[in-house]
Amino acid sequence: MEHLRQVILGFGLDSGRPEGRSLVIALRDSEEVGVFLPSQFIAFAFGSSAIRQPVIVLPADAQDDNAPVITHELTHVISFNVFRNQPAWFAEGLANFFASVNLDPDSASGDVGKPLDYIGERLRSTPPTPSATMFACTQPACMDDMFYATAWAMFSFLANTYPQELMRYAQRLDELPAGSHAQAWTEVFPALVPEKLDHELRKWLAYGKHMVWKFNVKLQEWPITERPLRDADVFAARALMRQAFAKDGAEPPSELVAALAADPTHLIAHLVSVWYKKSIGFDDARRVADTYPDDWRAWWLVGFAVNWEGESARLAWEKGCAILDKSPSVWAPPHWCTKR
Repeated sequence: MEHLRQVILGFGLDSGRPEGRSLVIALRDSEEVGVFLPSQFIAFAFGSSAIRQPVIVLPADAQDDNAPVITHELTHVISFNVFRNQPAWFAEGLANFFASVNLDPDSASGDVGKPLDYIGERLRSTPPTPSATMFACTQPACMDDMFYATAWAMFSFLANTYPQELMRYAQRLDELPAGSHAQAWTEVFPALVPEKLDHELRKWLAYGKHMVWKFNVKLQEWPITERPLRDADVFAARALMRQAFAKDGAEPPSELVAALAADPTHLIAHLVSVWYKKSIGFDDARRVADTYPDDWRAWWLVGFAVNWEGESARLAWEKGCAILDKSPSVWAPPHWCTKR
């Protein structure tokens, strides 16, 4: 039990630290989600998006039987702010591990670590995907059902049998340059070459033990405000979802043009536009900042517009960082407010 506790504490998921807000785009159902996401995804989360804020896209009817979908995506958002350089198998294994959380509101308690039913069924009927294939998978096209099931198995196996090494591996991923996944694995798990890892994983699935971590929770009601979405909001959200899977150099989608036509100062639309065009005019950026003076990202646009040079850049940096200093729960890139 203590081994699993080390993993949960190490991944910062019960640390009580304030976390930044995420933008959640809840579409009508999975069919509507399929218009914007690759067909194998029920939902999707990206921690470093064009709008410099974590984003989750999911179907609004993801409730009851689909509750693990929401927990899975929330885990992505939280973990991306703890460990930013995650290989796909690690990210999905971690998310599936914590998607198993089960809360009992009556007793204000819960547990995590039990495999989800559909994952157990898949692994009982089909052998796990070879680890070499898992390590090599970096694109959505190879992330099929068995990829997700095997990712859970690999992460859970390591969490139960190599907890300290798993934490060291996660830390090493962020210490090394982005993409150094193989180096991090070799340094931390030198004996677990793919063939041996496959053997130990199959043995653990057949005969090993897994722990379920029990915890207490403090439930509370959160305030909710509602307002109708404007046309610009809808177009900007669609443009953002298009951008999530767009390739560098792609043309801006028609929804982005429509969003800026409906509201020339729309913050999200301009942030997405910068991702495509790699630039923004100073006057446009200033108008956005005048419209959203309390959002640090608007001042980031001002600094970006002048290539972070001159008095305008200094003032934009000071205003943006002052906002972040007063709002510790707001997500921002690390070290952005380090003295320039």
